[in-house]
Amino acid sequence: MNMDAYRFSISWSRILPKGKVSRGVNKEGVNYYNNLINELLAKGLEPFVTIFHWDLPQALEDAYDGFLSPDIV
Repeated sequence: MNMDAYRFSISWSRILPKGKVSRGVNKEGVNYYNNLINELLAKGLEPFVTIFHWDLPQALEDAYDGFLSPDIV
């Protein structure tokens, strides 16, 4: 296929299951993305990370009514 890059999205629910850093970071989730990026680089692929792709932690949805609230930004 002759590809030199790979695009993927961060699942914030995987990284911050309770919605905020102060409520705990899922180290297994962070390790997943670290390993993914390391493997891509080892194979000569450039990672392109989409920071947000429709994945909002439920805790933030509950606290702010999701993106309906200007306080979410």
